[in-house]
Amino acid sequence: MKKLLAIILCFLGLNACVTPHSLDSSQIYRQNLDKKLAVAIKLQNAGKITAAADALIALCEERGVPGITDEALFRLSLLSLDKGQDIDSDSLQLAQQCIERLRKEYPSSPWTGMIAPVAGLLTITAEQRLQGQNCKTQNQTLSRETQTLSRENQAYSRETQALSKEIQELRQTIEKLKRLDLELEQERK
Repeated sequence: MKKLLAIILCFLGLNACVTPHSLDSSQIYRQNLDKKLAVAIKLQNAGKITAAADALIALCEERGVPGITDEALFRLSLLSLDKGQDIDSDSLQLAQQCIERLRKEYPSSPWTGMIAPVAGLLTITAEQRLQGQNCKTQNQTLSRETQTLSRENQAYSRETQALSKEIQELRQTIEKLKRLDLELEQERK
């Protein structure tokens, strides 16, 4: 019994030694991520958007920590959209991925609630881009059809001109035949 008690105490003692160490490493990890987030925010505030985005991407690629990674995802989604009218499809895709990850991994985060209106706008933007691409495709198709019809119209115009000439020649021939017929009738009399 004493041996069992000694083993349990030894085990608890070792466990107590391990737990603070693991807590320290997780606290250190959290502090490092917090510092990286602070650097990214400073870069963003200084107007160094590309550097801030790179820092946030690197931060989001690390193991997630609530309160840090969720904020990084929120900021990265907004930064990727901070290009005005020149937002490319890669930026839109990055923003959508950040928003989806934020919703999925951190549903109770305050950053998730704040990103909801942006997510709605992104959905509308994506739909409008798709409609714009469809309109562009339709426009290109209509342009090709218009060119084809224009060429056909030119061909028909040439044929019409040729037929008009033939009709004119036939009329002249008919007139000549009428005159000849009249002359022949006068000679018979």
